[in-house]
Amino acid sequence: MRKGQLHKGWCPGAWRPMPAKDGLLVRLRISCGTVGASTLHVLAQAGREHGNRIFELSNRGNMQIRGVRESNLPALIKTLQSLGLIDEDTSAEAVRNVLVSPLAGLDGRNDTLRAAKRLETMLSGNKNLHALPAKFGFLIDDGSSPSLGSIAADIRFDWISAAQSFAIGIGGRANGAVFLGYCSEDALPKVSSRLATAFLLLSSSMAEPPRRMAGLIASCGAHAIAAAAGMHIADPPERGSIAEPCPIGLIRNNGQHCFGVGVAFGMLDAAMLDAAATAASKFGNGEIRLTPWRAMIVPHVTENRADAIAAYFTSHRFLVDAEDERLSVAACGGGLTCEQGTTNTRADALSLMSIARKLSKNGIALHVSGCAKGCARQASTPVTLIARDGFYDLVPNETAREDGISAADRLSLVTVRDLLENVIAGKGSNSRGIDK
Repeated sequence: MRKGQLHKGWCPGAWRPMPAKDGLLVRLRISCGTVGASTLHVLAQAGREHGNRIFELSNRGNMQIRGVRESNLPALIKTLQSLGLIDEDTSAEAVRNVLVSPLAGLDGRNDTLRAAKRLETMLSGNKNLHALPAKFGFLIDDGSSPSLGSIAADIRFDWISAAQSFAIGIGGRANGAVFLGYCSEDALPKVSSRLATAFLLLSSSMAEPPRRMAGLIASCGAHAIAAAAGMHIADPPERGSIAEPCPIGLIRNNGQHCFGVGVAFGMLDAAMLDAAATAASKFGNGEIRLTPWRAMIVPHVTENRADAIAAYFTSHRFLVDAEDERLSVAACGGGLTCEQGTTNTRADALSLMSIARKLSKNGIALHVSGCAKGCARQASTPVTLIARDGFYDLVPNETAREDGISAADRLSLVTVRDLLENVIAGKGSNSRGIDK
């Protein structure tokens, strides 16, 4: 390749894709999560011509093209450049990790999208910040629903109506991040630059530099970070509990109507992508909003067409019912797509989805991970299964990265099923601490 090289195990991009069992994985950081119908049609065709027709929606609101053949990569890059979807080089692409509220700007209350694009431009153009770790992420929640409050970020800005400003937070979710005061929309890029520069300055002196802001807070303390950025820690604003959203079905937001559809495991093929693009033009304003919950939202729909929209998406294999059992499980590609996987994680997850929904009526109750990296889900889950040598370690109420199960505890899928069914039935001691 001309501007990058292949890296295995890296956060993939377009210039720097990641090899997988089914070919190269190309990740697109769609600006502000907004993509037009015409662009989606072109991407669908590119997936047919240069990949294996499979696309994925990531848990950071990005889109991935799977199975790209190395010989076809230059042609795919040219297509992506013509669509304006990729940056000029690898470094600029890697640092532009900005997650924005899926419905930002739709009701005209503020100009969050403009601020987000200015932040993206600053990150791409400031070469000093290109040294940020690949997973280092920024988040802007404009107060619209669904909320991004349950998603962790290194640097975050959450709209507080009472203050008519954005709360500045570092190293966590809305209710757990260290609060550093307020700022206006116009100040978002400048504040982000100061905090990111402080992160690089402090971490550069460490023998093992942390990869995330939470790690730096643990190492040197939040006060040191705030001081390096010329800021101060303050008492956080009062906020209620924030549940993980499920943006499926008709969504009402400040007088606007949108329609959200899910994709099992975030995986869809080229035909489904074409169908989503057609729906955006047929029922909405010709655009799709991507979300970090592996769902897509069609903005500006009319309420009286909700049944027709649901029927259309159902016929094209999308999920339109928030109570669909497939929405209770998360899983990576496992052994089918990754060298580290040893089980068919998605098939195993589907076989347990009915049990998972009984464990929790809302949200994801079961995460089946092909390894301890936990690529499919970073948040804690009532039950996480971690594949090892064809078996599973069971970790309750934590993430895949937090496992502490010994080799002696590795379980077959049948044993896992029996254990969970006994917990649901109220039998046994439930010694693993799984909440019913």
